[in-house]
Amino acid sequence: MIVDILSDLHLDFYFKPHLTTPENVSSFFEPIFTNNGTRTIGDILIIAGDIGHYNAQNIEVLKILQKKFYNHIICVLGNHDYYLVNGEARYSFENNSYNRVENLRKLINKEKNIYCLDGDIVEIDGIKFGGCDSWYDDSYMKRYFKQFDTNYINLLWKEYINDSRLIYGISHFDTISKIEIKKLENIYQKCDVMITHVNPSFDEEHIDKKYHNNQTNTFFTFDGSKYFQNGTIKYWVFGHTHDPIEYEIDNVKFLCNPLGYPNESGYGENIKMKSFDI
Repeated sequence: MIVDILSDLHLDFYFKPHLTTPENVSSFFEPIFTNNGTRTIGDILIIAGDIGHYNAQNIEVLKILQKKFYNHIICVLGNHDYYLVNGEARYSFENNSYNRVENLRKLINKEKNIYCLDGDIVEIDGIKFGGCDSWYDDSYMKRYFKQFDTNYINLLWKEYINDSRLIYGISHFDTISKIEIKKLENIYQKCDVMITHVNPSFDEEHIDKKYHNNQTNTFFTFDGSKYFQNGTIKYWVFGHTHDPIEYEIDNVKFLCNPLGYPNESGYGENIKMKSFDI
């Protein structure tokens, strides 16, 4: 089984909602999935969060991708999938980002062969895929900037991270982390492939060098060591950072392959698909 991975699609930066047609979506993604015709598309696509800001557009694109390219698509949601980016969204979801997330998961999971994991597992051809959104915590700060307390971290979050302004219903940087960790507890000893949005290692060795010694790394990582050291996981797929990352710890292979924003991806031209055979 060949599993392709991608994250951080940010679809509304690539397609205006009224231009989200099968033709436009297919013509954009086919060169990415095939590395410009040099590879065979895999059996399963994993999307490790940050699909886009609009639920209707997100589900429409996922349906097109599954019908055109993949037998199955498995995803989790990212921080941008919680955002309420305008007045219409805030009105529709009653100023509550959890309402938006619940709606998006329902839209995805009612489709055949498309799955949005939320602390659960889907088994395909004997391979168990587990996942949840996950979230960042204070582990990076505790290791590299021990002099700062939780209050300082929260002030830093409010100053630099859009989550503090566009996710409605939270007031603390790790509120969602406490929810997501419980979901990880349910699945880490039962799955072959783990999918989260956030990097489960806060070690600078596993962060792009250009961000080393940067306090905001604490909002892009969490301490997942318990889960990859003691679980059944063989591969861990994540996103959130817009830098491709690969590393290995304790025989677990970690993979991140973001699309990112158009200026980062060259409107898709700079992206190379990553995959693994399991």
